[in-house]
Amino acid sequence: MKKYYLHNGTENIGPYDLDELKAKAITKNTQVWCDGMEDWKNAGEVEELKSILSVVPPPIAKRPEIKPEPIDSNKKTHWFWRMTRVLGILIIVFVAIIAFVDYMNAKNSSSSYEESIMTIGEMEVADPSSYLNATGTYKPTFLGDQLKINGIIENKATVTNYKDVVIEVIFYSKTNSEIAREQYTIYDFFAPNTKKEFKLKVKNYSNVETIGWNVFNATVK
Repeated sequence: MKKYYLHNGTENIGPYDLDELKAKAITKNTQVWCDGMEDWKNAGEVEELKSILSVVPPPIAKRPEIKPEPIDSNKKTHWFWRMTRVLGILIIVFVAIIAFVDYMNAKNSSSSYEESIMTIGEMEVADPSSYLNATGTYKPTFLGDQLKINGIIENKATVTNYKDVVIEVIFYSKTNSEIAREQYTIYDFFAPNTKKEFKLKVKNYSNVETIGWNVFNATVK
């Protein structure tokens, strides 16, 4: 029967037979040697010793300690205030967007209005006779050598002021043929959308049956 030596970490002890090794309660990691071995081996590597090895249970792994999360009594309150702040920011952004859109619309409307006014003004300046209208009545003077016109000049322009309106008088025969034309200037101011009376004496030609008149031109104030 083989006898084995043990190594306790500092020296060799033994030899022991199988019964003595069993009493020593050796484990698979115990260093053993017997005659015929080239070097020390773990007892678990020797087939003869496997039946007497003591089984050592593995160490119990320490479970990590799980600490319960403390309950925040103010958690609901914090959530409410966070939502309130977010809602407030959204409302401010929404109001700012509406204000910006209104501003741009107003600006565009103002620009369009100004452009429209400029266009109308340019048209009124270019063609005064289209916006000035002269009406009235006439009769011969006491001697009959002149005709006295009592008329009204209406300025239908939207923005343009006129002055020095030129009236063109047309003389017609009884056959409605044109006899002559004459121009007279009314030296006065005519504001937009207003009417103003004027009086005018013109030459009375022979063979004149009727006369008519209209605005020939005017100066922009």
